Amino acid sequence: MDYSVYDTADFVCNDSFVAWIQRGEQADFWKTVEEQYPEKRAAMLEARAIITAASSLPAFTLKEEVSAEIWNNIRRKPVTRWYWAAAVTISALATLWWLVPQQSHKKDFVYRQLLQKAKVEHPVEVVNEGKKPMAVSLPDGSSVLLQPGARLSYPACFSHGCHRKVFLSGAAFFEIYRDAKQPFVVYANEMIIDVLGTSFAVKAYEEDSLVELLVKTGRVAVSVQSKDEQVILTANQQAILTRSTLLVDVTSLQEHKPLAATLETYSFVFMDAPVDSVMNTIEQAYGVHITYDKALLADCRLTASLYDEPLYEKIRLICKALEASCIIEGNDIKISAKGCHQNVIEN
Repeated sequence: MDYSVYDTADFVCNDSFVAWIQRGEQADFWKTVEEQYPEKRAAMLEARAIITAASSLPAFTLKEEVSAEIWNNIRRKPVTRWYWAAAVTISALATLWWLVPQQSHKKDFVYRQLLQKAKVEHPVEVVNEGKKPMAVSLPDGSSVLLQPGARLSYPACFSHGCHRKVFLSGAAFFEIYRDAKQPFVVYANEMIIDVLGTSFAVKAYEEDSLVELLVKTGRVAVSVQSKDEQVILTANQQAILTRSTLLVDVTSLQEHKPLAATLETYSFVFMDAPVDSVMNTIEQAYGVHITYDKALLADCRLTASLYDEPLYEKIRLICKALEASCIIEGNDIKISAKGCHQNVIEN
């Protein structure tokens, strides 16, 4: 190879030279080149600076025509130090121009595709950007415990005759308000979950090779995008979808192995329990904050089974039992009661 005709751009485009700069490969060979072509040492140093600067940027891929245009423009110009400094800056800006939209879409590409395919106009989107689970109340009374980093979208028209369908990216635990006339559908990557009223956990991260579903109570029907077959799951069963093959494996769990969002560590069956204890359980399980007059309700006790109820249905039943009113604003719940007239309150 005659390196006497090489300029800086040629060295930058040479895969072997790049491998030497980045990983030290063929070090002896390129040191020999430096010695044989001392007049090219400046070009090699400039190329090293460009490759090193580019290596500090996140991984990216330029469109072929964009990359070609950049290098064609570079080669047309006189090779001076100031020009190459400018070229490095321009290349970095071009890289970021391409990288930013690519990364933002790549993170939730399938999720966005599902929304587009479903033609959901002006969807309502909730994103848990915190470090703790987030309780989300849906318009139909269903509740979702959204894990950190997860996002959920649903149509603005969701109840009262509209389709109940949500789109999930990440992990979440669902408690679905029962409505036989209006099925509830969850789209999680390639998995489709149809349900009337039940509770279940879904793990569907964009970058994972699997989609996992675990049914806590009730029944759900699972299908896969582009396939007509459905599989029915009941309580304590799980379905694992391998995304590369679109095959679903259904197993029964002898011992419950919940996903991170299933609330399995909490019991919502209360026997003559103090109201304070009931409120604490709900706050810890769902990450909500409940405000009420603790002194006024200190002697009130509750006997209720709220095992299979969505979060805000739990709150509604408790308020009904206490003859109290409640105001729900996001994760803040305010309960106003006049006290209790009996030691045991049953819903």
